[in-house]
Amino acid sequence: MSPPLRQRFSLRSMKANPIPSIPSIPKRARTLLVAAVIIALLGYLFGWSSLLEVRNISVTGIENSRTLTEKRVIRQSGVQIGDKLARINSGTVARALRDFPEVAKVEVNRRPLHSVEIAISLRSIEIAIADSKGGYLLGDANGITFAKVKRAPKGVPVIRGDLRYLREGMEIYDALPKKLRSRVEQIALPSRASIALSIRGGLTILWGSANETSAKLTVLDALLAAPENKRARFIDLATPLTPTVR
Repeated sequence: MSPPLRQRFSLRSMKANPIPSIPSIPKRARTLLVAAVIIALLGYLFGWSSLLEVRNISVTGIENSRTLTEKRVIRQSGVQIGDKLARINSGTVARALRDFPEVAKVEVNRRPLHSVEIAISLRSIEIAIADSKGGYLLGDANGITFAKVKRAPKGVPVIRGDLRYLREGMEIYDALPKKLRSRVEQIALPSRASIALSIRGGLTILWGSANETSAKLTVLDALLAAPENKRARFIDLATPLTPTVR
């Protein structure tokens, strides 16, 4: 017995006009879609979610600072509890903290999941500049000062005179043999051509200008080695070919 007319008609229609299939998404497109979703989720997680927000701020490297405290550094840095870790701009933080003269270098380290470490490198105390109003300004060899003290630290040369000649004075100081350099107590800068060094033990060396440093070092070494100069109190090296000792 043949099938009903309606059923036969439906089967013929389906064969003549099959239902279109939904095209499958290419594998590459699926991969890109999944990657986009993951990136979006990570962006939200790092930039907006409270799962990675700042809950602890620490400061290192200021243990020997004469001007900085942890509270002062954190306030100046602009980093606050509740900030998103991923949105902290290390460059902005470093620039803000370099406004402190004592700060030489800044590193900002994010510590998952909720910590920020501000690591500071301080300028070395290389000179103590005598202040006309009393006390001493501590600074580095470039003359950048960052603290004032009543007494100059031991082992740091005191600078007196015209700071325009500081570069020449430090050039002379750095050229000295390490043993002699450690005994320099004062560098006097009355003029560019009459820079003088005060050596622990009572010896004054009139170095003159920063020119002919190599020749002056050779002459000084010979003069200090001579037995008759053991008690010398003054050596004039301004003209190294005709030095004076007394």
